[in-house]
Amino acid sequence: MLPKRRLIIAGAAIGGLFVLYAGSSYWAGVKAEETLQEQYRMLSGLPLFKVKSHSYQRGWFSSTETTELVFNRHLSGPYENMLPDNMKPLLNSTIKFTNNVKHGPLPGLAGFDFRPGRALVRTEFAMSDATRKTLKTFFGDKEPIAITNRIGFGGGGLLEVAVPAFDYEEALSGVKMKWKGFDLKVDYANGYKEYKTEALSPGFLLEAASKGSISFEGVRYVSDMRPGNTGIKLGTSELTIGNVQLSSRESVPYSIKLNELIYLMTRVRVGEFVNPSGEFKPSSVVLKNFSYQIVTSEQDEFVNTRGKVNFAELSFNANRYGPLRLDVSANHLHGPTLVKLDKAISEIPFEGVDPAVLRKQYVDTIKKNAIPLLENNPKLLINEFYLKMPAGEAKLQGSLGINGFTPADLNDITQLAKRIEADAKLSLPRQTLEELVLTQARNLFTVDQSAEEQPNMQEVEDLARSLLDSQLSQWKSGGYLVEDNGQISTDLKYDAKGLTIHQQKVPLPWEEHEETIDASAPAAEPSKPAAKK
Repeated sequence: MLPKRRLIIAGAAIGGLFVLYAGSSYWAGVKAEETLQEQYRMLSGLPLFKVKSHSYQRGWFSSTETTELVFNRHLSGPYENMLPDNMKPLLNSTIKFTNNVKHGPLPGLAGFDFRPGRALVRTEFAMSDATRKTLKTFFGDKEPIAITNRIGFGGGGLLEVAVPAFDYEEALSGVKMKWKGFDLKVDYANGYKEYKTEALSPGFLLEAASKGSISFEGVRYVSDMRPGNTGIKLGTSELTIGNVQLSSRESVPYSIKLNELIYLMTRVRVGEFVNPSGEFKPSSVVLKNFSYQIVTSEQDEFVNTRGKVNFAELSFNANRYGPLRLDVSANHLHGPTLVKLDKAISEIPFEGVDPAVLRKQYVDTIKKNAIPLLENNPKLLINEFYLKMPAGEAKLQGSLGINGFTPADLNDITQLAKRIEADAKLSLPRQTLEELVLTQARNLFTVDQSAEEQPNMQEVEDLARSLLDSQLSQWKSGGYLVEDNGQISTDLKYDAKGLTIHQQKVPLPWEEHEETIDASAPAAEPSKPAAKK
């Protein structure tokens, strides 16, 4: 009887453990769904894609989430001609992926992974035969992308993405492509309120025998973000690129749709004036040791942010620039207003809205919600700008702020101008200033190439150069700037007392108007002595 009794007890214990494990797995599945639904909301908010379908089937020990995405061709259209012909069909395809969710408390048990957690999620991509054939050309038998998401008991987790390396070559066309892979890790907290990101792409090379080549090496991005008391995301983000090279063997026409690119990334419509076009001449460009860093902090209700951009060298054909050091700060920004403004802008409908109407909506929203930013004395600082150029050095330090602003100042441009405080110190090569003036003059007088009468550009340049020489001589004689060994230097200060350039007072339009009024007013009569009684 004793062995039978022990067997019953052992069976009951095993059954109890199974019930306990099953119950905890179901609970983990419910919680894992909450985390994955938050991920889906973030994905569906990206402007690059449109959600075609989405479903979630939760089981007891495992669940399945299926999502279908299509590219937003309205946004990608202006750039599709830059892609290789055999990659363009990918833009017409549906991206379908399935998240296979294994629930906790030991979600990887089937694979002898004994790490505890809510769920272990592996993503599989369903592809058409044509799409898989195209990707097989590059990746061979390797999966083009592997995504694993390990969700912990607290709701946070670790998301890992890997794209394998490949070598691709077309013997007939002379096209070579070498991709050294990509790895991404996102260590996130519950609700994605805090997250750490690390992305690494060791390098990429594309060579076209008749056209040129492009390559980059050592791309690394890291960030550590957390929410502040005002709702603003605080922390640090850094990007470094070891080396970028571009070589073009033929002239390439370009028309860069910057307004569409800004719309793609921010959903904000801007004007056509930021869409440059022209032609890249055969050239060679090298960028070495590029980096940027952004640090955002908080003090009480105010946000301070600081950004730094550096590179060691930028070479364009025979011209060499660098090093570059740019260090700027934006201080005393009212955090609650920033959050309110961001929310108001994100709520503006943009699909199918006329760009002119959309721009007006953005302007009206900013006017309505941004006033507290100006009321709290914000300040922009250029801590350092330094660039070594072939002709000399460019340097700039300065600040721009608003002090004592009230909403009523928007109705009085003179009073608004008196709220502004600015100072700057500037130095740059005279040759650089001359090149900027000549470029602007050429752009101003350039006409359609099909026109019968074309301006003499040499005469245009001679005139612009003569006007610049005359103006610089006048400013130097007036004490507004100095020139030493080809370097032009000056400084300015502006506040409610007025504007001075290199310690020389410069009358402003409203000051001249006030002086005219004072000069035209009748002189006050001298007071008469009181009569004696």
